Amino acid sequence: MKFAKVLVAVLACTSLLLAQEAAAPKAAKSEKKAATSTIKGTFVSADAVANTIIVKVGKKDDTLAVDAAAKIMSGKETVQLADIKADSKVTVSCKMVDGKKVADKISVAAPKAEKPAKAEKKAAAEPAAAPAK
Repeated sequence: MKFAKVLVAVLACTSLLLAQEAAAPKAAKSEKKAATSTIKGTFVSADAVANTIIVKVGKKDDTLAVDAAAKIMSGKETVQLADIKADSKVTVSCKMVDGKKVADKISVAAPKAEKPAKAEKKAAAEPAAAPAK
């Protein structure tokens, strides 16, 4: 009878351990999904030495580390961190590593073509006045 009690206790402990191991991979997957995020904002600056960027999101500046293998794209072209101009619209895909945001993909929006000012349009539409004789 004593042997049966010990056997039941051992089986109960084993089943608890197996249940925890089965639940652990699911928790790790959900943490991985939750840790990846996308940030859309305005590019402020880059520090090539520290390998970081600052993106303005709303009224707040967000500093992100840039992964050494990060893809930096402007349209379909791959560009360098130093090629991104201030005030460019960017979309940054990042993940949390040791409590810090680390960018693994940066997409720079193509700059919009500037429209000429109304005064310039009006001046171009009017012919130059002929000199008086």
